[in-house]
Amino acid sequence: MTDTELRGSILGTRVRRTEDPRLLTGAGRYVDDLHLPGKLHAVFARSEVAHATLGTVHVDDARDVPGVVAVFTSADLGVAPHHGFVTVHPDFARPPLADGVVRFVGEAIAMVVAETVAAAADGAAAVWADYETLPVLVDPEESLADGAPVVFPEHGSNEAIVDTDAHTVELDGDGVTVVRGRYVNQRMAVVSMEPNACAAVPGPDGELTFYASTQMPHGLVPQLAGALGLERDKIHVIAPQVGGGFGGKAGIGAEYSSVAAAARHLGRPVTWTPTRSDDLVSLPHSRGQVQYAELGVRADGTFTGLRVRLVGDGGAYPGIGSFLPAGTKRMSNGTYRFPAIQFDVAVGVTNTTPMGAYRGAGRPEATALIERLVDHAALVLGIDPIELRRRNLLTDDMFPFTTLTGVTYDTGAYALPLETAAAVVGYDELRREQAARRERGDRVVLGIGVAAYVEITAGGGASEFGAVDVDEHGDAVVRAGTFSHGQGHQTAFAMIVSDQTGIPVERIRLVDGDTRLVPTGGGTGGSRSLQLGGSAVHRATEALVDKARRLAAHLLEADVADIVVDRAAGTVGVAGVPASALTWGDLAQRAADDPDAVDH
Repeated sequence: MTDTELRGSILGTRVRRTEDPRLLTGAGRYVDDLHLPGKLHAVFARSEVAHATLGTVHVDDARDVPGVVAVFTSADLGVAPHHGFVTVHPDFARPPLADGVVRFVGEAIAMVVAETVAAAADGAAAVWADYETLPVLVDPEESLADGAPVVFPEHGSNEAIVDTDAHTVELDGDGVTVVRGRYVNQRMAVVSMEPNACAAVPGPDGELTFYASTQMPHGLVPQLAGALGLERDKIHVIAPQVGGGFGGKAGIGAEYSSVAAAARHLGRPVTWTPTRSDDLVSLPHSRGQVQYAELGVRADGTFTGLRVRLVGDGGAYPGIGSFLPAGTKRMSNGTYRFPAIQFDVAVGVTNTTPMGAYRGAGRPEATALIERLVDHAALVLGIDPIELRRRNLLTDDMFPFTTLTGVTYDTGAYALPLETAAAVVGYDELRREQAARRERGDRVVLGIGVAAYVEITAGGGASEFGAVDVDEHGDAVVRAGTFSHGQGHQTAFAMIVSDQTGIPVERIRLVDGDTRLVPTGGGTGGSRSLQLGGSAVHRATEALVDKARRLAAHLLEADVADIVVDRAAGTVGVAGVPASALTWGDLAQRAADDPDAVDH
């Protein structure tokens, strides 16, 4: 008999998401829905030029606008420059409000705080500044060219990150065709349904409660503490419902620390709900790569090697976005057997919106690069695109496989999905139809695209927090260090707990997004939540079951080895003696009455 009866497993069954009714009926509570008595509203005045020496920021007209309570410039706030999510180099620290120099269109130069959003917007519109324009760089290749003007003179160059392989890969050889391409993975803006809102509420003894539309609540604590000069235990971060993140809400924005500082200065709650236009310049952009790629292919279609020179756009204040080309490099092996890879990376500072993460964060750029090259090679060699992939895919017997860029693929059967997809769509028939249309000269032609990729998951640290508690009513509470903003954690984690305990999914509640209720956490991003957060919840549930079995053995005067969890019934008792079973509520009540009983 196993410790946990196998009957009634919920995993693999279709379960309606328990969090959806609240959202679909408009009952979700977002930052902008918070009722904060006495709250003020912030709006930012932003630079209209991409690069300039910033002279006087004129705020007198803004202060005269009815309803305006305060106008802050960099000198007024006393907030330390910071690096957001990660630090590339100390020289690239960003002041929350521009201080002496503006480096991209949309950089905040002043913050207006007012009784209403309209008054704050009117005040921001009344702010103007003296600019002495400087040379502008918007192209990372131009940024890295010899003689280019330097965006951060103290840094001495526009190089944010340079990663050059020590080895050289030669692709040319007898019977080898080398295909080459210059691919632009264009810059894009990260835009979610809910803007990047926040609200700061000052408390007694220098405490601060900070509400944020964020993916990673716990990560904001040290970032805010560093910017404001506070001890971490003074800061309480709460993420209410969040309307999407996609990587753009993974770290602290410059506006967050300004709003927090204003609340502390004024002694009143201050909220900021950016407009869509605000988000387009205040949330990070992503991608922004120029890829020079070469692929060597023998006459039989097998690859001889891959060589890439990648130029990345670091934006005006290089941060996490400057590290993402390294992710492209790591995943450049893709699904294929490359005998050799050379991959050189250089990221340049530009006078553009700072760069950050967006869905896949480096991996999709690698896939786009590789698959374009493979299609190019198929065209040049006259080999069917699927056939060329067949000849180069990693085979099942090669796993686990460590790539030439140091990534370990634990398992894989890469040919299976390729062949399945080809069969499902009727690939051979589609090719015949394509050829027939071309031969007839049809005006409507048929395009067929093929791509293969491998995903990287469980990023953002190798551990996660998970805890499970049961109360005297038999209801369970899961606390997780991940944060759900559309991913369905409430249902998924409840299924994990229910599978081991038999407690119904609808009686399991998830607590996340609160740094006081959950002591630590890595948040959600990098496809990490189920792998790391789910594993943490699973282990916590195992510990709960173990404790319940020991308590039941003590109460029933039985051997622990004879105690099982009947998942179908949701009880714990002696195997084969259902009349002896105790409910989870019974066990929780007995543990509360006698905390030492579980240790017997």
